[in-house]
Amino acid sequence: MNSPRWLAGVAVFLLSAAAGLLPAAAQLPSLDNPPWIGYFAVFANKHFRLGMTTQGKITLTPIGDKGEAVAKTLAIPIEITVEETRPDGQSTVKQLKPESLESAQHATEQLEKTVIRGKVTGGASFEVSIGQNRGVISLGGRLLDRGSLRKYPLRFSIRVKFPAAYPSEQQDDKKQARAFQKKLGDDHIDLTWTDGKRKKQAFDQAVNASSKELNGPGITTAEVEISAYKGNKFLFTASPNSSLYLTNDKTAPLHKGFAIRWLPDAAKDPAGKASLSFQVR
Repeated sequence: MNSPRWLAGVAVFLLSAAAGLLPAAAQLPSLDNPPWIGYFAVFANKHFRLGMTTQGKITLTPIGDKGEAVAKTLAIPIEITVEETRPDGQSTVKQLKPESLESAQHATEQLEKTVIRGKVTGGASFEVSIGQNRGVISLGGRLLDRGSLRKYPLRFSIRVKFPAAYPSEQQDDKKQARAFQKKLGDDHIDLTWTDGKRKKQAFDQAVNASSKELNGPGITTAEVEISAYKGNKFLFTASPNSSLYLTNDKTAPLHKGFAIRWLPDAAKDPAGKASLSFQVR
């Protein structure tokens, strides 16, 4: 009697796995208790949740008064990146390879400190550290090896990507437009540059967030206040030997979305001790 086809399929699957022909699973271990299945590290307090999946995706989720996320559309991705910079000044972000991620620490829902290593396309390897102390999150990292990416300069960076704050807001007539402008009235970002000067930017004005006018020589602190986040304020700080820079996809008001980009100075900090820290309060 012939074996059922599904048994033959299982046999082929097992043989392929043994031969290394199938894609490798993520190396980071997963929490096994709901709702954190698929997560490697988690921290939560009354203001926010921070979670990193086994695939290396990090999300900052602000919490409202009822202990729930303020809105699914307002979750803030945090990206670990390796950037390759061409002679024209344009940067390309290399793709993270989830199957390369590994850590000596166990999966945890009470994050204190963990160190993760991984690779991006092209074989460049990096190390990233994530820590938490009294609700302050710190992230840092460094490039370990260039892999086959030898032609152009590489650098490690972290990007905090604020989405559009009011994606469903209607402005079809003058009354709605006025109401929206009033809602934006207190939304702003306060910046302190590395030379000590301060800059305040409202969210209702179209800006090129990458401009020298906004970033100056680099930013040490950025405090973000957006009414859509239900009273939550965000404070980002770059430690010595690192800086923050703002970016957006095109010239537009910041309420349409922007990113805070953290860059360490590898020449001054080869051991990767510099960090981006933030808190939600």
